[in-house]
Amino acid sequence: MILIPSMKPLITHGRIFYLVPMIIDSHVHIWLRPMLPDSILRSYLEPLLALEGIYDLSDDRVNDWPMSQVRPEELVEHMPMAKIDRSVLLPLDFGMVEAAKTGVEEYNDWVFEQAAIYPDRLIPFVGVDPQRKEAISLVNKYVKKYDAKGVKVYPATGWYPEEERIRPFWDLVDDLGLAVVTHAGAAWGPLEEKYNRPILFRKVLDEHPRMKLVVAHLGGKFRDEMFQLLDVCPNAYTDCSALQGWLPSNPEVATERLKEVAKRIPDRAFFGSDWPIFDLAYSHASWTEFVRGTDWAGDDVKAKLMGDNFLRMMSK
Repeated sequence: MILIPSMKPLITHGRIFYLVPMIIDSHVHIWLRPMLPDSILRSYLEPLLALEGIYDLSDDRVNDWPMSQVRPEELVEHMPMAKIDRSVLLPLDFGMVEAAKTGVEEYNDWVFEQAAIYPDRLIPFVGVDPQRKEAISLVNKYVKKYDAKGVKVYPATGWYPEEERIRPFWDLVDDLGLAVVTHAGAAWGPLEEKYNRPILFRKVLDEHPRMKLVVAHLGGKFRDEMFQLLDVCPNAYTDCSALQGWLPSNPEVATERLKEVAKRIPDRAFFGSDWPIFDLAYSHASWTEFVRGTDWAGDDVKAKLMGDNFLRMMSK
C-alpha cells in the first residue's frame, strides 16, 4: 500500500490543527534531452502548434524548445505555485520506435534516483514498453529496489494490449498488483493511434482483476470507449490530463467534460496535468485553479478528483 496521507497539515494555532485535502497530480513527466528521440520531441510540438501557432516547425525547435529538457527541481519548484502536494512521475519509453541516446534503464534509474531526493513530493512509476524482451526484468528491478507502485505504457509504439506476446507482462503486473497508466487517443509523428483505443484493454482487465488501469486523457478522441470500459471493468480508471489543451480556444469543452466526469464516474477519475507538455500555452498553476475553481461539480466531487480517488486506488 502506498503510504501517503490523504490530508496535509495547513496551519497550527496553539493546539488547533487545521487540515485540507491533498492534491495529487497523477500524470507528470521529467526527462533530459538525450532520453527522448528527436521524432518524439517533434511530435510533442504538434499539439501546441494547433493551439495558437506558438511554434513554426519549419525552424527545427527540438533542441531549443523550452520543454526539451525538464528536471525534477523545476517540477518541485512549480508544484507549490499550483498548490500540488504530490506528483506521479511517468517515464516514457519510445525506444522501440526510435532509439534515444540514453537507454530506457538509464532513464528509469535517473527518475527513481531523482524521486528519492524528494520522497515527500514525487511518486515514480516505471516507464517501459511491454514489447521489450527485458520489460519484465525491468519492472521487477524497480519494484524490488524502489517499491515501485505502477507502470507507464504507450501502445502507439506498435502493440495491441490483448496480444498474446504481451500477456506475460500483464501477468506480472497482476501478480504484483500494480497500477498501469496507458496513453489513449491521438498520436503524432512515428506513433500510431490505432493502438490507443481504451476498449482494447477489456480482455486484459477481465483476465487480470488485480491490475489497475488508468486510461490517460479521459480517453482522448476515444472518450466514449473509455466510458464503456469503465462501465464494465471495476479495475479501470481515467485521468483528465491534457484536457487543458482546450482552454486557450474553447474552455467550455473542458468544463463540459469535467461535468461528464462528475455525472458518470465521480469515483474513478484523477486530476492530471501532463506537465510540462502544455505549460507554455496554459500554466500548471492555471490548470489546477481552473479545475478547483470552475463550477463543474461540488467540493466533494472535486476533492475526489484532486486526490482522494488516486489514493483509494493505490491502497487497493
